[in-house]
Amino acid sequence: MRSVGMLCAALAALGASAAFGQEPEPDASGSWALGLATQVDEESNDSRLVTFNWGVTPKTWLSFAAGRSSSDQANVTADTLVAAVDRRFDRVGIAFEVEHWGDPDALESKDLRGTFYVASDRFRIGFSYERRDIDVPFTLTGPLGRTISRHVGVGADGVAVDVRVRPAERWQLYFGATENDYERDLSVLPRIDRLNALSTSTLTLANSFVDHVRMFAAEREVGRALVNVSYTEDESAVDGSRFETLDAAVLFPVGARVDVEVNVGNGRSDFFGSGLYGGVLLLVYGR
Repeated sequence: MRSVGMLCAALAALGASAAFGQEPEPDASGSWALGLATQVDEESNDSRLVTFNWGVTPKTWLSFAAGRSSSDQANVTADTLVAAVDRRFDRVGIAFEVEHWGDPDALESKDLRGTFYVASDRFRIGFSYERRDIDVPFTLTGPLGRTISRHVGVGADGVAVDVRVRPAERWQLYFGATENDYERDLSVLPRIDRLNALSTSTLTLANSFVDHVRMFAAEREVGRALVNVSYTEDESAVDGSRFETLDAAVLFPVGARVDVEVNVGNGRSDFFGSGLYGGVLLLVYGR
């Protein structure tokens, strides 16, 4: 599944023009978009997400998201809470996002992200900085068999660039790159072998221990539908293993203010082989 931030941004962009395939309204103030998404894969990982985007003014959007994702491989069931604001000033804009993601028994992360972008009808380029404060709980057996609870903290800084270009009518191309820097050696963290499995599923990739991520996508309007094909590659910061995904999605209107997106993909990991995943996204628009 797309990361929460990417999905919120996508919903906000769609909501600003009511719905794909419909005429944009002259004033987007008061517009809103509700998204309901679910995905599953062959490894029994699953993810569910609810997002709400509200156009406070034509150039200011607030985004909220809540969800749950689970990974059998990492033995993690994590809840997600996100709040974000996006403010456009003519050709430039800024966005801020705060996220809490985690399972209190396995891994928790509090993230702050800021983005500066330049945009026009033909292109958008954004630069982001993210600060992650990661907490890993674990237990020790002390004297007389007593169980002692402890926590290990890890800080991480990430920088990212994302580019959208419209080279021709009905076409859009996307490119994204992210680099992360962790403040300590991840290989010594408790349960790190299992937690490293978070980076081998597209459903939990956004909150895993990755060193870098590369993404490329092409999008084409076909009638009133939107077809997107994307390729993503990431490298684990724990052991350098790679995970690749190839994804195809189709977004189409099913009502005056309702769109549905169906996606399928294949993920390939150095350690877990390859597997299929798929999902459905329902978008409802209002004003």
